[in-house]
Amino acid sequence: MNRKSTSGYAITLNGNLISSQTKKQSTVSHSTTEAEYKSLSDMTKEVEWLMKLMKETGINDNLTPQLLSNKKGAIDLAQSKTDHNGFKTKHMDIKYHCIFHLLKKSIIKLNYVSTHLMAADFLTKEVGKRIVLCSRSYLNLE
Repeated sequence: MNRKSTSGYAITLNGNLISSQTKKQSTVSHSTTEAEYKSLSDMTKEVEWLMKLMKETGINDNLTPQLLSNKKGAIDLAQSKTDHNGFKTKHMDIKYHCIFHLLKKSIIKLNYVSTHLMAADFLTKEVGKRIVLCSRSYLNLE
């Protein structure tokens, strides 16, 4: 059995989907917090690239992207409200902590959203038809 988590995100601009990704993580995570943090890190890298692209093309260059997560532990870790050693995340410091630096510089914002309102959940797990339809509507994919 493969124990690797699946990462997924959906990025919108003015209510329209501009980027999304679903992929198996390359390593096994030690916790759901670590798996979600890896996913946030992937999304942060994509947002950072999109921000550079928009700046070069003159589109919304003073925008502050808001990242949403339904995992409070991952949010606390990104905002350094927790002891990283308590999460046993020392091995993650270099590869995944780009999100911490962007938050510290106020380049991005990170907020909690209830699992019931997480539009990207259908990208990473099996969900019911109602959730898929709600997510499609939120992402303007109708």
